[in-house]
Amino acid sequence: MRRAASSSLEVDEEKLVRRFPGLDRKAMGAFFTPAPLAERTLTLALEHLGEGPLTVVDPACGAGAFLTAAARLRPDARLCGLELDAEVARVCQSRVPGADVRAGDSLRGGLEPLLAATPPEHRELWVGNPPYNGTSPVLKDASTYARLRALLPLALPPGTSLRDDFAFFLLVAAHRLVSRPGVLAFITPATLLDAFLYAPLRQSLLATLALREVVDLGPGAFSGTQVRTCITVWSSLPGPRVAPRFERRGVWQGFTPEAPEWRLAPTAPEASELDARWRAEGEPLTTLIPVSLPGVKTRFDELLVDADAERLLARVRAFAAARKEELPDFARAHGLPEELLPKLRELKAGPPLEVDPSHVRPFFRYAGARHRGTVPHEARAYCYLDRRLIPRGDHRLRGPYDPHLGAVKLLFNVRELPLSAALLEEEGCVHDHRHARFAPLYVPQRLRDEGLVVTRSASTLEELGPLVPNLSPRGQQWAESLGGPLEAFRALVAFLNGPEVQDVWAPAFGASRVVPVPL
Repeated sequence: MRRAASSSLEVDEEKLVRRFPGLDRKAMGAFFTPAPLAERTLTLALEHLGEGPLTVVDPACGAGAFLTAAARLRPDARLCGLELDAEVARVCQSRVPGADVRAGDSLRGGLEPLLAATPPEHRELWVGNPPYNGTSPVLKDASTYARLRALLPLALPPGTSLRDDFAFFLLVAAHRLVSRPGVLAFITPATLLDAFLYAPLRQSLLATLALREVVDLGPGAFSGTQVRTCITVWSSLPGPRVAPRFERRGVWQGFTPEAPEWRLAPTAPEASELDARWRAEGEPLTTLIPVSLPGVKTRFDELLVDADAERLLARVRAFAAARKEELPDFARAHGLPEELLPKLRELKAGPPLEVDPSHVRPFFRYAGARHRGTVPHEARAYCYLDRRLIPRGDHRLRGPYDPHLGAVKLLFNVRELPLSAALLEEEGCVHDHRHARFAPLYVPQRLRDEGLVVTRSASTLEELGPLVPNLSPRGQQWAESLGGPLEAFRALVAFLNGPEVQDVWAPAFGASRVVPVPL
């Protein structure tokens, strides 16, 4: 997402953004903030600022939604805005003539000249809707990333990361407010509240600032998107630390963020009780199931996946036979969009492809909660599985072990809602769906006991040991009481899709913990 404008409630921000046809909205996160939402965010923040000289800073001001609202709510305040797109910045300046609006990049030094003019006696209000785009361009800029990463003086455990622009904007604003009194109020994705990915970010913010308000806006707050969003209000002003307030659907309550997840939302007592009991009685799912892997990530399904095996093979053969200059004709003949030509040319730049029919494999388009319990027949397709044809692919074919072989696989996801599980009882590769994992029912013994690293040094499958149930020692005992490993996998599917997990545990912990399985 991103921020946008409105001088009054009648301004249509989505019409305003169409004035900039060259703006890559998806890449930049350019979804403009409705005026009532900008005003609500400012109102919440101003409750914690008090009176006195004030500078309002929107580090990604778009066409001026927050600065316009600030001019109305605090006409005495000094207003500052920075916007990446120069034309959008000009619109913002024309809508808020009294503001100091500049074109620049807040993550690459653009804020320093703007902030240098802030009078030392001013408190600062950092407000806005910074861009969120999933994967920040900053990740490709080593020096900028290193500078921003240094603002989070914590280790990033496996499974956590800093990868979205909104996280960097939060760190920049928090770092500024360490040295001067003020308030920070941003609209961000609701993943900030509970996703395991951002546990270190939450911990750092809670150690730096006092959390005052959390409003879970739910999905649909922005036109044309169903992304869940939230408002968080933080303060560096002196005063006692009190429990923050949390609002969802108009209901307020206080709560205390606690380690290790540092969730920015209250936890239902019944969920905590269930979690504690299950942990005492069993094991986390990823301990119970020692070996699980991501699915096939072809990144080129248009070329490498098809519901018809013969058509798939014919297409790959035609691609192998086509000369580089013939690729546009190849794409048209096989219905591939013109925008895929750079990918096709990239593949052609590699070694010549010798098509092998044995690379055509059964393939299942697993769709998470939509395929809860079982994978329907209509999800079946075929893929051409050859690493040379998978740009940046990662299907975990390591050494002699092929995890996609074997008919029975448990499909599940962890640390992402909605939690779900399914059992696949036909041989085939599994599509890489979001954070889903697949766990073969049987795996080589050394792989189960020592981990994936052993597949890199083994030259034959025999070196990895006999096939054994993909269960922990306690899990194997549990399976024996149920009638065998297959019955244990079936019981896991029923448990993960059951009402206690779905209705009680998952809403509280599903995005931040691995579900414990009572045995």
